[in-house]
Amino acid sequence: MTDPLPDTTYRSPQDLLGAVPYLLGYHPVDEVVAVYLGADHRILAVAAEPIRFSAETLSEHLMLRAPAEPCAQVALIGYGPPPMRPTLTTMGRIIDLFLPLHTLLWVTGSRCVCLLDSCSCKASRGIDIDSATSPVAAQLTVDGIVALPSRQALNTLVAPDLVSQAETETALAALPADVAGLLDDVLGSAKKGQRLTAEQLAPLALTLTHRDTLETAWGAVCACMWQRDLWLDVTRRVPDRYVAGPATLAAWCAWRRDEHALATVACKRAVHQGPGDRLTRLVASVVRAHVPAHRLRRPTTH
Repeated sequence: MTDPLPDTTYRSPQDLLGAVPYLLGYHPVDEVVAVYLGADHRILAVAAEPIRFSAETLSEHLMLRAPAEPCAQVALIGYGPPPMRPTLTTMGRIIDLFLPLHTLLWVTGSRCVCLLDSCSCKASRGIDIDSATSPVAAQLTVDGIVALPSRQALNTLVAPDLVSQAETETALAALPADVAGLLDDVLGSAKKGQRLTAEQLAPLALTLTHRDTLETAWGAVCACMWQRDLWLDVTRRVPDRYVAGPATLAAWCAWRRDEHALATVACKRAVHQGPGDRLTRLVASVVRAHVPAHRLRRPTTH
């Protein structure tokens, strides 16, 4: 799987609602989602904000997150109970001042309603939705896109595994002085589907604190699922003082897969320990800019 967003086109509310969880990386709850559309209704990017601010603040956040590629329209979807409906309606009026509002949908439970006054689509009378039967969702699943059950489940992918961290600490204490030449062996094992042992993980954690090794690993990162699994696993298992390097690689892999929500939480884990290496700062800047991976013009080599 490489670039899902350029090939995802919005043709109906059902298409849109089926695609959103997979393009976000999780099923939204109590959130507002903006879907940025090109002139041909191609989905350029998605962004989500929890419902905990005013309509004005939420609108500002979502407009600032519009992608670098020019947008023709924006679809706004609110997921939550009846009290959020006035906030969503106000957001629709505000955002329409900056970008034409193509769709304004409110999803509560398994029911979706279009809130645009002049709209005559099926959703204007309310429609039942079932993401499990959506052809778009099915295609994105085949393409290797994952939709986790919640934002919290997404955060869990990079959360520390305290037991594994303790095992890695023990292995670090027993390390030999020379851990050179490890990266190729680790990548080879991971590509075969083998999970790293604590004895492999400890020297990897140490060697990724060296800039040259980290940049070499960054240049080898691709959008393959085995790399996603590898760097997320390493991020969870290394002690916090070693997490910046693996979390940076996890974020870069997620970004290359167009899993922007996952890339964001991985970046937060990477920079939590401090400003970090220049590569960490570079990856964080790219992720924050919401530049889609298909805009990358050359291989990610040093």
